[in-house]
Amino acid sequence: MKAARSTMRKVFFVLGIIAAFVVVIVMCRRPNEARDDTPSVAVASEAASAPTSQASATQITNAMGDLLADHQAPVFLAKVFPTFRDFTMKLKQLGISPFDGDPTPESCGKIRVIKTANGIICTFNIGVRWTADYVKNGSYEGIAHFGQRGPDNPFRAISRADTEALRKLSDAAVNMPETEVWKMTERIESAFGIDRSRFEPPIIHEESMFEHRLGMHTVRYRHKGADPLNQMNYTRSFTLKATSPTKAALVRYSNMEAR
Repeated sequence: MKAARSTMRKVFFVLGIIAAFVVVIVMCRRPNEARDDTPSVAVASEAASAPTSQASATQITNAMGDLLADHQAPVFLAKVFPTFRDFTMKLKQLGISPFDGDPTPESCGKIRVIKTANGIICTFNIGVRWTADYVKNGSYEGIAHFGQRGPDNPFRAISRADTEALRKLSDAAVNMPETEVWKMTERIESAFGIDRSRFEPPIIHEESMFEHRLGMHTVRYRHKGADPLNQMNYTRSFTLKATSPTKAALVRYSNMEAR
């Protein structure tokens, strides 16, 4: 009888060790499962308010929780693109649009929607040459950044000191007198709500590097009384690229206050 009880204790002891070993294995596997970076793919039904003829839109969530979507995403069609369309219509009305026609949702891609504490940020590309950032928060909704991308981006050529790209841009550049830039500045300020009373007098400088003049002028606004050496104090700016001695296209716009 005593031998039987001893045997049973040994069996229970062995079973206990096996059970503990299984629990340890399961617990060790769970963190790896939680760190799985594989995007989760879902198909969202067409929103009733979305102006599209397509039945669905593919949406991908990355490991950080950002939404990666195509132009059919309901949030892009309902909020982001209408705001961008208003932005480009202002450029068109001012005669400074860089687009030959009106951008469409289908021309937009690489859409990324980032949730913030009180709204969203949406970054997206327009065609192969342009990019924009949409911001919505408790005090602002609009385009916070617009600019060029790719090999035609003159600011990339400047930052890299790419002499070959700078030479090509300079050869194709049209020079505009600064007096013409000043004429356009007041209308742009009015269209985009730049209240000059809040800033020091705007600074206009011609974009160039080495001997290369790029036919562009950047207008920058610094908060009144702010340190002129601190570049973060220049919260509003835009760049005009001359298309003739008296006409230009807006090729960069930045509203850091929106962030």
